[in-house]
Amino acid sequence: MIVTSNIVNDLNTAFQLINMGTNDKIRQGEQLLQQIRGDIQYPKVLFDYFQAYEISLGLRAAIELKLWFKEYRNFDDYQAQYVQNVVQTIKQHIISAYIVSEAPLIHQLKDAIVYVASRDFPTQWPTLMADLNQFLTHPDYVYKTLKLIYKLTEKYVYQSRSDPLYEEIIITCDTIHHNLLLLAKSLIQQIEALQNLKLSYEILKTLLKVFYNLNFQDLHPHFEDNLQSWMEFMKVVLRLQPVQGVEQFLFKCKGEALRCVLLYAMKYRDDFGDLIQVFSSEIWNVCTQTSAGRDSDKIVLCALRYFKTLIAWQDMKTFFEQNIKILIESLIIRNLSLSKDEIGMFQDEPQEFIEKFFEQSDLESRRAQAVELFKTVTKHFNQQVNVIIQEYLQAYIQSGMNGIDNEIILINLIIEASTSSFTSKDGTIDIILSQENVLGFYTHCLKPKLGQIFELQQQNQSVEQKFTPIQLAFYCRYLFYFRNVIDKVELPTLATLVSKLQLSKKITLSNIASYTAYSLINVRQDVKNYANHQLYFENVNISQYLQLILTDCYNNIKQQQKLETYSLKLTNSLITLLKQEIFNAIAALCNLLQDLLKNIKLEYEFQNVHLVFEIIASVVDVCIIAKNSEAANQLQQSILNQLDELLRENKGDVTNFVLQIYSLFLQVQTNASSYYQNLLQNFLEIQNWNESNSSLFQAYIIFFQFGFQGTNLPTTQLQAILKSIVSHSTPSYTELSKFLIKSNSQWTNIVLAIIFEQYKIQQQSQPQISSKSKATHLSQRLINKEVFLLLAHVFTSYGVEVLINECSKISPQLLESFLINELGIIKSISQRNERKLIFTMLSAILFSGSFLSQQSWNLVFQAMVENITLKKRNPLKFMGRVTDREVTSSSGFQPLKPVIARNNTDKLLNDEDKLFSAQFKTYYSNPIVQQQLPIQQLLTQQQQELLSNLIQSV
Repeated sequence: MIVTSNIVNDLNTAFQLINMGTNDKIRQGEQLLQQIRGDIQYPKVLFDYFQAYEISLGLRAAIELKLWFKEYRNFDDYQAQYVQNVVQTIKQHIISAYIVSEAPLIHQLKDAIVYVASRDFPTQWPTLMADLNQFLTHPDYVYKTLKLIYKLTEKYVYQSRSDPLYEEIIITCDTIHHNLLLLAKSLIQQIEALQNLKLSYEILKTLLKVFYNLNFQDLHPHFEDNLQSWMEFMKVVLRLQPVQGVEQFLFKCKGEALRCVLLYAMKYRDDFGDLIQVFSSEIWNVCTQTSAGRDSDKIVLCALRYFKTLIAWQDMKTFFEQNIKILIESLIIRNLSLSKDEIGMFQDEPQEFIEKFFEQSDLESRRAQAVELFKTVTKHFNQQVNVIIQEYLQAYIQSGMNGIDNEIILINLIIEASTSSFTSKDGTIDIILSQENVLGFYTHCLKPKLGQIFELQQQNQSVEQKFTPIQLAFYCRYLFYFRNVIDKVELPTLATLVSKLQLSKKITLSNIASYTAYSLINVRQDVKNYANHQLYFENVNISQYLQLILTDCYNNIKQQQKLETYSLKLTNSLITLLKQEIFNAIAALCNLLQDLLKNIKLEYEFQNVHLVFEIIASVVDVCIIAKNSEAANQLQQSILNQLDELLRENKGDVTNFVLQIYSLFLQVQTNASSYYQNLLQNFLEIQNWNESNSSLFQAYIIFFQFGFQGTNLPTTQLQAILKSIVSHSTPSYTELSKFLIKSNSQWTNIVLAIIFEQYKIQQQSQPQISSKSKATHLSQRLINKEVFLLLAHVFTSYGVEVLINECSKISPQLLESFLINELGIIKSISQRNERKLIFTMLSAILFSGSFLSQQSWNLVFQAMVENITLKKRNPLKFMGRVTDREVTSSSGFQPLKPVIARNNTDKLLNDEDKLFSAQFKTYYSNPIVQQQLPIQQLLTQQQQELLSNLIQSV
């Protein structure tokens, strides 16, 4: 094929300009390249160029060729036909060019070949595998060839099975299988002769990867006919002995061999079944030789997954019953001790360590996979596991209970064997290990150690001189997991003992101790009843213990250089449980809160700031419940200046929290102080209610609710504020509206008039829904839902007649028109509390009179039944929002629990569907209604049956 010299010259000039490196030169070079990229000869010129020119320019050409073929794989048939001759010419020579190339050119060529093959192999490039196969027997080129075959076959693992893919796999296996098997045998001979071990191991590892790819989709006849040869090869690989200096290369090969064996055991059990027991013995022999380092991870992880699969097979039961102890010792116990990485994490990364320690967030480590295997073993061989753990426990006791590693392994064994049902909130719920083993360790091993710790604490001696921090952490782990198994009478004493450990200088141990103490005092009354969240110690007087723990918290917080989440959670929980007992130490509490507020300024982290204000809110809430204005005033005086400073800094989240605290303080004051009155007047200024402050609106409103108690509301200013936030379409207008309506029924008409005026404007300006306006439309629908909720609030406060009358004053058909326009919301409303409010109101509107026309009545009725039907089909969608979740982000308004509890006075029904059904039953019992209401036309057969069932249930 003739290539004009002009293209070559232009290409050479472009690459030289780009290599100069300045922005102007690069831009000139790219422009010149752009001009010649459309030439049909362009890829051929690139292919010739990189072979003829020095490395820097040649590499640039190879990269351009790779990028051209990357685009080529997506060409349509016309484009591909246009360049067919050029591409065919390149394909005839590119394999040879790849084989003789070295880094970095070879990497670009490998990718280019993969791109071409993804489009053309096997139909337009039938010789590809044959071209590669000839190099599998050439010692100098076999590694390069295997690397390319691996890249070409990699897609067999992740692509879904299809006829074209299956055809390609068959052609590939037919072409290269024979040489692959010969290569496998020759590699073993080279390795056993210690010839060029590093390269031999690299070739072996790549060969095993290719084997995995080729066998992933199906068992090809060539592999099936030679199954014994291949499996003998795998056994030999697993038995290879390490040679000093190249051990890590061999371990990687063994890991790949294990992956192949696991693939056969999982997918080709009928063909592989006779070999399973043989390989099981080989695998745990290999695992006993592995180190704790990461270079052995692949072997161990594959072995753990392999046995987790096999352990559940019924026909393997006898085998595992005979070998269960070997399995536990070779695979599980070895991976339950602390690794060097975990020890380093304990020292340097407290948060990550604790998450893995308590919450089982680590899913892919050797330890995590060993735990999963052990749980499966315990489930299927519970009796044998109990006997084995009993033997380990007795041996540990007889040894004098020495050896930290053995102690940690035993604790982990008992925890993991026992824990079939676990949550980080409640610990172990169901144990499948015998209580004799669980409590035996506690009674005979842990209790004596805890007694020694207690004596050291009483004598003010350092516990960490006798027990290492990690050792103490694992004692906490045991108590954390089995707090529902240990006698609850002992928990306060244990919590007090553990809380002393939070004074450790080791941050990780301090946080673990705080979290453990928090868990011990927050055990639930009935851990298996998920509907009952009552804490056991809410009704048990343990205040003497709680006060000791609170003192430890105070001392811990004083020594901390920054706020720590776990100590804050523990402190808040103690205040909640102590209740009025906190008044005995109100001065110390004031000092504690002052220290916490100081730390907010030192380092801002949202979750911890939120917890600090939760603590303050909990203290004030106790004052409100006890009507102890003296304690509240003392607290207010001690922290008011700090709160005011934080308020003046005008940080969104902090401002929200401070105003909520102020709203609580206002509830124990007869009259708002001048400080609060000035704030109220300031927040009435309309400039505070611009859209940029929308995240603060709810906090302003909560502050208003308690700041204006017992006083006349400033009507003009509040009307202006309501109009402003309604025009912004922020959902906060419902909170302000609810406050105004609740304060005086005369506000009902004013609020509804403002809301529906904006609703009318919105309806008139609403564009036709298109793909570009979907987000805006969704936002408007959400705002319209807020109007629904506001109407429901009017109904809840004053009844259906007031609601209808107030809407009629604005416009006779206003309410009816709104309901018909928003039938979509009635059909789709799913959040639990919102649905209860809206359905209760709609039931009253439908069945309390003839307010709606018959046509409108029919439409609303249909929409409600459709919603009920949808709920029955998809109940999870109607479960509602999680309200007791961990707050981890600072997006929008975040309520403090005591504030929101006092602000949420809506009384909601248990079952709004039953209310609807009962009222419909009464309504439909009227013969006249039965004649006028065409149920069969309004509802589908399924909806009629559903409604009938609901009526029968009430």
